[in-house]
Amino acid sequence: MGRIRAAQGYFLDLASEEVACSSGVLLTDRHIKTLSIRYHIHELRHLERGERESVIRPEDFEDAVLNIRQAIGNLPDTKMGQFFVLDAAIALHNKGGDGIKIAEAYLAISESGKYSSVNEEAFEEIIAISGQQPVHVLEFMDAVGEMQKRKMNFLYGRVRQKEWDGAVSLDGLFEGGHIPNDPEVYLDQRYIDYLAKNSEEMGKIHWRNFERLTTEFFRRQGYEVDLGAGTKDGGVDVRIWTDRESKEGPPLMLIQCKRYKDVVGIETIKAFWADVHFEGAEKGLIATTSSVSRNSKKICEVRKWPMTFAEAAEVQRWARTMWRNAPPIPDGG
Repeated sequence: MGRIRAAQGYFLDLASEEVACSSGVLLTDRHIKTLSIRYHIHELRHLERGERESVIRPEDFEDAVLNIRQAIGNLPDTKMGQFFVLDAAIALHNKGGDGIKIAEAYLAISESGKYSSVNEEAFEEIIAISGQQPVHVLEFMDAVGEMQKRKMNFLYGRVRQKEWDGAVSLDGLFEGGHIPNDPEVYLDQRYIDYLAKNSEEMGKIHWRNFERLTTEFFRRQGYEVDLGAGTKDGGVDVRIWTDRESKEGPPLMLIQCKRYKDVVGIETIKAFWADVHFEGAEKGLIATTSSVSRNSKKICEVRKWPMTFAEAAEVQRWARTMWRNAPPIPDGG
């Protein structure tokens, strides 16, 4: 390929647009610069608004955008999409399949205009045209899907086949309590993905989003959860029950969330223990982006208060376990 010569602002706009269209996360120039420095994305780290121009190869820009998408947790790696299809074709050849025939069949039905997506009927037609085993067709089409997910609009001019559901601004994670569109969840998955990759920013997110992250973690563990109002909640941010039926009784656990930079001290622990005892909960949990003082832990131990603590490292682990690209847990792991 050749080179693209343009104003640096053009590349910033293009990077932001590509990331928003692909991941659903809207980044500002500041976000792009911060992530480029943090993850050593050299093509983007020096770009500034103004009259200055830069020259970037299309393939280098594509790699930079993939690196940004990985940096915000949208992709597990920066492998370019075309290599997924190539690897799938090689793997099928080793199994006695023929990826070329499947590719030709896929292109034939795509150009026929009969289907807007690869539904069950289209899948069956690919099998019939290619003469390949269904499992081989499925493996190859999975690779095609991954390729499509990683393609660049500016390089390939692709038209999206899915409904556009908009993008969330990354600033929304830090500057306000974000309410997800899905009423069943407490924090948008795109924000969780970002925190899974950028755990050092956990202490900077809006305090309400920290409460939402905590609630979402326990919801995914199968508990019945209740997120408090956020203000005038008496110090109890989240209530946990084992299931919906048990919600008629006292909570299994009360949680107080402290998006702190400072250490959580004894007075906080004592006040929260009073809430746990008053509501008849079995235990209490302090979740914090910092740490809990040694004396606070000691007083709980001495007085046998059923209190536990999720400090910075544990809270960061919560985000990583909820990351959509988290590696699978091995059997027996």
